[in-house]
Amino acid sequence: MRVEAGDSFWLEKAASCSAERQYYESLNRRRTSLPGPAPLKAPAPAPTITAPNISAPSKKAKKKNKTMAEKEPPNKLLYMNPLTMDANFFLETLNSVNQKANPPQLDPHLAKLLERIMVGIENYMDRNPTYVLPQEKAAPGEGVAFVQPKELQTIKRTFNCTACNNRIVGTSIAKAVAHLSEQHPNPNPNNQPVQPQQAHQSKQERKAAVKARQQMTVQLPKKAKAMIVGEITNVFKDKYPIADKLKVIPEYDIIEQDLCNLLTPGFPKQQLRVYKFGSRITGIGSRSSDLDVFVDIGNTFHTFEHRASNTTINKLRAMRKFFCGSDDWRIINVIEQARVPIIKTCHLPTGIECDICLNSLGFCNTNLLKYIFESQPLTQYMCIYVKNWLERCKLTEQITTYSITLMVIYFLQLQHLLPPIGVLQMEESVNQGVLVGPWVVNFAQKSPSELGLQQVNVTVPVVKGYLRSFFAYFANFDYEHFLVCPYFGQPDAEIQKFEKTLPIRYSAYVMENPECSLQLRKPMVVQDPIQLNHNVTKAVTKYGLQTFVDYCQQTAELLDEPSTNWRQRSS
Repeated sequence: MRVEAGDSFWLEKAASCSAERQYYESLNRRRTSLPGPAPLKAPAPAPTITAPNISAPSKKAKKKNKTMAEKEPPNKLLYMNPLTMDANFFLETLNSVNQKANPPQLDPHLAKLLERIMVGIENYMDRNPTYVLPQEKAAPGEGVAFVQPKELQTIKRTFNCTACNNRIVGTSIAKAVAHLSEQHPNPNPNNQPVQPQQAHQSKQERKAAVKARQQMTVQLPKKAKAMIVGEITNVFKDKYPIADKLKVIPEYDIIEQDLCNLLTPGFPKQQLRVYKFGSRITGIGSRSSDLDVFVDIGNTFHTFEHRASNTTINKLRAMRKFFCGSDDWRIINVIEQARVPIIKTCHLPTGIECDICLNSLGFCNTNLLKYIFESQPLTQYMCIYVKNWLERCKLTEQITTYSITLMVIYFLQLQHLLPPIGVLQMEESVNQGVLVGPWVVNFAQKSPSELGLQQVNVTVPVVKGYLRSFFAYFANFDYEHFLVCPYFGQPDAEIQKFEKTLPIRYSAYVMENPECSLQLRKPMVVQDPIQLNHNVTKAVTKYGLQTFVDYCQQTAELLDEPSTNWRQRSS
């Protein structure tokens, strides 16, 4: 692992499609006119974890290790609006009622429901929904593959009764009504165990139930346990070379160029630049990781939006049309309601999935992580391990890779191996800070020796020892009263008094936008060191936090034992 000057990597990049190069060149021009930090010094060579010499792999092994770019493009998914199925069932019932000889009947309840349906349809049409054409009626290269109407006839409804242990009562409304008329006859035909209905719990009883659940220990999943008790060298032998290689591969340039070619015609009067970021770029990604991309349309790099504006949403919708009409891209999902709206898409020529957004802070966070991984390689190894641990524990729905990476950084700051991010930004802001909204996104890129810190020699025992301490620390962390704060990098950051210690730019922004303050009243608080009003673990629930703590405790104990086969341990 080597430490390079901030601009050395970009000198060999193509200038025609690299927004990152222009970004770093602008920083260099600014630094030449102002006193800046001393250039980074390359540290003395340190022993690193390396894979042993292995003979040439067989053809079968080569085929298994092919990149995603060599895989066949995935099949296109069929399109069907969620309302189509319900509308089809409603029409079937309506037609069957109209075909009866008896005159139709109407009751107050049905009249009210029909009126609500008509109002709902009007509201839906008033939103001017986008008209999606099937491929056979659209222009060449446009349109989507629809589920054919005849295929809908193969899907049939089945009615089940929740009061009768989800017993199936029939496939027609008449049978469902008969079941209700008979007052749930034979409610438990299969003699299934019936859960007694709990009476309304008092506040004290609910507290006691929560306390009892907190005292229960959730056991580690078998896959996570197998990784922990196995040889740690195997984790890095498999994961590190791939993660390091994926930082720069030719496929990224192809994606970048294809994005520019696709979107530039849609925004002819606005400058368009593409920035890549995320776990692939920082050096902790895997082949299954997506590539995060920030598309700057109209010089919006320095614009900050706590929630996406209508202008941003409209840009995203305009971009979606170009992806839908392209043979090189396949839309997976469009998430407009997220804090940072994204288009999830797959670049078919390379087979790499991409998350396209219009927010520059992800790129700025990636720059910070790249600097930290380069200056203190131990951080990168630990993050690769905990990322895989998080995936095997199935905790990624609540705790993201970025969140656990910040926790690793904070832990190493407490060991005096990494500097507080606020110190780096304070030194750089004297020279002239680069801002995205109110947030400073640049920092002094100094080597550990210049900061008075030690650069750790990365060996297997060293990494294992720090990982053991990391899991033990967060297994005993007081999440109720303290938060994880890489910005200050100090222990005992008390939640109750924390906002008063933040810089003026935070206070000024929150004073103007009271609803955009840091969410401190959450079970778990991990502050973003750049966007200071963002709690990156705000989605973690109390039960999710308790599960995370249990897993950390068990992992610390397992790492304290000598590596062996985990099945042998349990016997």
